Amino acid sequence: MTKGDFRVKYTILLVDDETSVINALYRAFRKDGYNILKADNPADALDILKREKAHLILSDYRMPEMDGITFLREAMNLQPDAIRMILSGYAESSIIISAINDGGIYKFITKPWEDDLLKIEVRHALERYELENTNKRLIEDIESKNEYLSHVNKILADKIDKIEEGVVNTIEMLSYLSKTKTLNLIGNVEEISRIGKEVGKRLGLGDKGIKDLYLAIKLHDTGNIGIDSCIFNKSGSLTSDERVEVKRHPVIGEEVLSFLNGFGEVAKIVRHHHEYYDGAGYPDGLKGDEIPLLSRIVHILDVYDSLTNNRSYRRALEIKEVEKILLEGRGKMFDPAVLDMFFSVLEGK
Repeated sequence: MTKGDFRVKYTILLVDDETSVINALYRAFRKDGYNILKADNPADALDILKREKAHLILSDYRMPEMDGITFLREAMNLQPDAIRMILSGYAESSIIISAINDGGIYKFITKPWEDDLLKIEVRHALERYELENTNKRLIEDIESKNEYLSHVNKILADKIDKIEEGVVNTIEMLSYLSKTKTLNLIGNVEEISRIGKEVGKRLGLGDKGIKDLYLAIKLHDTGNIGIDSCIFNKSGSLTSDERVEVKRHPVIGEEVLSFLNGFGEVAKIVRHHHEYYDGAGYPDGLKGDEIPLLSRIVHILDVYDSLTNNRSYRRALEIKEVEKILLEGRGKMFDPAVLDMFFSVLEGK
């Protein structure tokens, strides 16, 4: 921005009851490109301020109708953003300085003044005006953008809520479909989920891990929808072909869940929740730490839930007998550290 560009943007209001002073000030500023307004008394100056925008007001202190401090106080009420400067003689300086904050006055200029110094002071004052108003516009712009972003975030949050609601409905549907394949597939999902989440927390899972674990607990048998229900509800022993068919359900569950966005990790947990710690499980024969931690947790919960609930081929077992079976599988079917943590949660320790 050039000097001419800067100055032509601004309007200066000159107020003094002496015509000679007004003319002298006008001559000092007229060549610099400012828009100059003049008033020879405070009342006229206030009328001007009601009609026109002034960026800087330069007023005499001693005027018959109203002193400069009082006038600039009134001017501040009309145009609070305008820079206010006052002219006065040395003899009045102590009076003006004591009242300078009362009128929100930027600068006190003594008479007589030097034109070059006065013009520098005015230039500095308008640069301050430029800076303050630029900052104000930036703040308003930021507030406006923040308000817009808040609005957008609310819209996005609403959409996410609807998406999550749809996902939850899908989960409930899949869980329901898997249950219809068997008799009392899961006795108490919320209780099993509570135990599982506590085990997960004690094993150091974060919020994402806990959420995936909860979903995997609910959906680990989703693959049952692809298995003949007669097999699950058979009262006698399964044939070798039927056992092969049953072992397909973790893979089917993974395939079904892979169609849901964001369920990749849950699908992986479901696929491996029948792997054995010693490698004798299915579908991939993983062992030890090769098995995802969350799958190892779900495996224990699944067996515990199955043993403590009625099935078509047997009645629910007593808790002591269940604990004995689980302990017999320690290091074989189950991860010892995870099983120990499971018992700790179960016993309320």
